[in-house]
Amino acid sequence: MAWIPLRDGEKLHVISVGRGSPVVLLHGFGSRGMHWLPNILPLAHRYRFYLPDLRGFGNSHNTDLNNRDVFQTYADDVQDLLDHFQLDRVILGGLSTGAFACLNYHAVHGFSRVRSYLNIEHVGDSLHSEYGSTGLFGKRQPEIFARFRETLNVIEQAGEETPYWDLPEEVRTYLRDQMVYIFRQAFNRRWNRFAVSAGGQFGERLLTQILMPIDRWSTYVQILRAFMAGRNIWPSLPHITVPTTLMTGRHSRYFDLEGHEAMLELIPRAQLVIFEHSGHVPMADEPLRFQQEFTRFLLESEDEP
Repeated sequence: MAWIPLRDGEKLHVISVGRGSPVVLLHGFGSRGMHWLPNILPLAHRYRFYLPDLRGFGNSHNTDLNNRDVFQTYADDVQDLLDHFQLDRVILGGLSTGAFACLNYHAVHGFSRVRSYLNIEHVGDSLHSEYGSTGLFGKRQPEIFARFRETLNVIEQAGEETPYWDLPEEVRTYLRDQMVYIFRQAFNRRWNRFAVSAGGQFGERLLTQILMPIDRWSTYVQILRAFMAGRNIWPSLPHITVPTTLMTGRHSRYFDLEGHEAMLELIPRAQLVIFEHSGHVPMADEPLRFQQEFTRFLLESEDEP
C-alpha cells in the first residue's frame, strides 16, 4: 500500500499487488480499490495490479476534490499515478464511475501509455446523446434524476457541512434509503438486491465504516452533481486506438445496451462482451463468467506488440 502525491498537493491511496505486466483498475461509485482483490489475486503471479481508491472513496475518502471538475480531476489523478510508479504500456480498466474516469483520462491525456483498455458499464456521457437514451439509467433517467434533485433539496435544507450522524434522523434515513435504492438498481440477481436492502436497513453503521465512509459525506453529493451535469466525451471515442473490450450486463438498469453498441461502432478496435444474466455489476451477478472474460482480456493484452 502507498500514498502517492497528486499535482494539487493532495494524496491518493493505492494498493499494489503482484508482479509482471502493470494493470491499473479503477472501481465504481461507493466502492474502493480492494474490491478488485477477488478478481486479481488468482492472477497476481503474472501481473502487477495497481488499485487506487478514487478521491472521495475508501482510504482516499478525505482526499479533497476542492470543488474541482470531478472527472477532470480523476483523469489527472490517473496520470499522476502513472508518473509516480513510472508506468508505461499499462493495461487499464474501470467499472462504472471508474470506467468514466478512464474515458475522461483518454479524452484529456490520451492513451499513449495504455496498452489495452477494459470498459465495464459506462458510455461517453452520463447524459443522453445523439445515439439515443444512452446516458445513466437509460430511459428512466428523467425519473431517477428527479429523485436526485429532490435528494439534493433535502441535503441543501439539512446543510452539507452537518456531520452525517448529527443529521435529523428523518433526513439521515431518507438519504440512506435513496442510496439503497440506487445501489439496488446495480444488481440483477435477487439475492444481491436483497443483500443491499438488508445491509442498508440493519448494517448502516458497519457499512459506513467498511464500504462508504461518511466523514465527508458531502463529497458524494459533489460526485452526484457531476453525473447530473454530464460530460460529453463521445467525440473522443474514435481516437481510442488500443484494443478495447466493452463489458455490459444484459439486464443493466444503469446503461441500455444501445449505448455500448454505439461505443462498439465508434472505437476502432473494440469488442463487446454481454453478460446475459447480469445487471450493472457482472462480477457480482456472474462471478465465474466475469472471471473467465477478465482473464481472457488480460491474456489477449499480452499478445499486443
